[in-house]
Amino acid sequence: MGERKDGKQKKKGPLLDPALKRAFFYLKPYKKEFSLVALALFISTAVGFLQPLVIRAITDEGMLRQDMGVILRSVLVLAVLVLISQGVDLWQTYIFADVHNKSYYAAFHQVFEKLLHLPKAYFEDKNNTEILSFLQMDVSQVSSITDRYMVMSAGYVFRIFSGLIGLFIISWKLALVVLAMVPVKFFLVRGLSKRREKAMDEMLESSRDFSRWFGDNLGGVDEIKLWNLFKSREEAFSRQQGALLKLEKKGAMIDGWNTFWEMLLEWSVTIALYLLGGWLICTGSLTIGAVFAFASYSGYVTGPVSALINLKMFFARIMPSARRLFQFLDMETERDKGGEKAAGRPPRLEFQNVAFSYEESRPILRGAAFTVEPGEKVAIIGQNGSGKSTILNLLLRFYQPGEGEILADGKDVESLSLESYRSLFSVVSQEPYLFLGDILENVDLDKSASPERIEWALQQSGVQGYLPRMPEGAKTPIGRNGAKLSGGEKQKLAVARALLKDAPVVILDEATSGFDVESDAYLHDIIVNQMQGKSVIMITHHYHNLAGMDKVYRLEEGVLRQVDPEDVLEN
Repeated sequence: MGERKDGKQKKKGPLLDPALKRAFFYLKPYKKEFSLVALALFISTAVGFLQPLVIRAITDEGMLRQDMGVILRSVLVLAVLVLISQGVDLWQTYIFADVHNKSYYAAFHQVFEKLLHLPKAYFEDKNNTEILSFLQMDVSQVSSITDRYMVMSAGYVFRIFSGLIGLFIISWKLALVVLAMVPVKFFLVRGLSKRREKAMDEMLESSRDFSRWFGDNLGGVDEIKLWNLFKSREEAFSRQQGALLKLEKKGAMIDGWNTFWEMLLEWSVTIALYLLGGWLICTGSLTIGAVFAFASYSGYVTGPVSALINLKMFFARIMPSARRLFQFLDMETERDKGGEKAAGRPPRLEFQNVAFSYEESRPILRGAAFTVEPGEKVAIIGQNGSGKSTILNLLLRFYQPGEGEILADGKDVESLSLESYRSLFSVVSQEPYLFLGDILENVDLDKSASPERIEWALQQSGVQGYLPRMPEGAKTPIGRNGAKLSGGEKQKLAVARALLKDAPVVILDEATSGFDVESDAYLHDIIVNQMQGKSVIMITHHYHNLAGMDKVYRLEEGVLRQVDPEDVLEN
């Protein structure tokens, strides 16, 4: 047994799936709450055990003997037991709601922290709608492990034992009828749960595909309008939703079949109990009250037994999400093994024979080498797609070089802590990201600057020039990613943000692309004449901005070559 025909021991899988085992760790912080639940379950089980006995007393000793005193006393006891039972249930509901909310928060907080530290590459082939949709679904599914149904299942064991005691006290023959349904139910659920898990896995992937498609269309809604793509998009929507709803229906039908067989089994047991119970009453072996009490006790057994067996169906819905969630949480974050702190001054930055490619067959940089001395102003020019922004992403450690080294004051930048290293840089990109909120909130991101510093940054960047046109001045909400601002206004706001950070190194990636001629000249004057002591790295297509630069590099076919700024300006 346990051996294959070749004589080798058959390898058994773990009793508990590793993903499910990890999901149970979300229960660990709530030992105190679960001890209170255990107390409540004990009280509830005791009350539940007494109720059928009281009902039997009402029937046999009260109604059949026509003793109103017994009826009144028994009914009063029953009312007290019901009040206790309902009060305990309400208490349990409060505890479960609190535990579930805390576990959901803990899981989502863990996911959010992970997202913030994932490499840039993770976000390049996924849109925000897709990411939010599948993570929200997975967190919701996994945190359901703290739901009332899951935790109460442990308490069902007590109820089953109390029910079995009651059953065998009244009639062992009827008890065997009730127990006969357990193995039948087990094997039915075992088969259905495998199908349910597979269906859930398919549904999650289909839902993820739909979210990706949906987010892509939301991002391209202007193109859909300009090209009149409404009909084709509606047809695609029907196909995507049709496939998803088909899978949801498949899962619902598996649940439906489980309920069908469960009810069929329970009614089969009930019919058998009525037949056998009726025969025992007719032969005088049991009283009517005893049969009523037995019916109640059988509910204490069949219901909880079904619930415990149905845990396999419950886990079948959770497992695909748990595997996907923990696979996400196990992803590698940005490399940050350095422990050294960066000095709060411009370092000597150096690329030494750096090579990089997004795909093996398409190298972007080949042995790139250049230096930025402390306080130097360096420009990098080149055609679109030549890799200029890639150099900045490498410098900011969003990517790691395939070959070569990037040094800061002669040390590999990997030896510096990521947080400390990035604090050296202020960045103004061609497409700056602006958060939901107002203008001030997007300038002072960490809310640490003084009003005087903020006023200075607004003035220097040119933001102050358009504030009078804003309905609420600096407190005007700017919409999603600055949707209520023009391109130039967004760029100026990003410049104000960079000036306020006051980092030793300023990176400008086509920073003046949305500026008018006057604003462009004004910012160039700030860069050349007012950023004394700071290192400046500028990527630009506007060659007139090269005036005042200490060095200019041209990037062609993955190779950086230093060129004379005067020659570039003349050509």
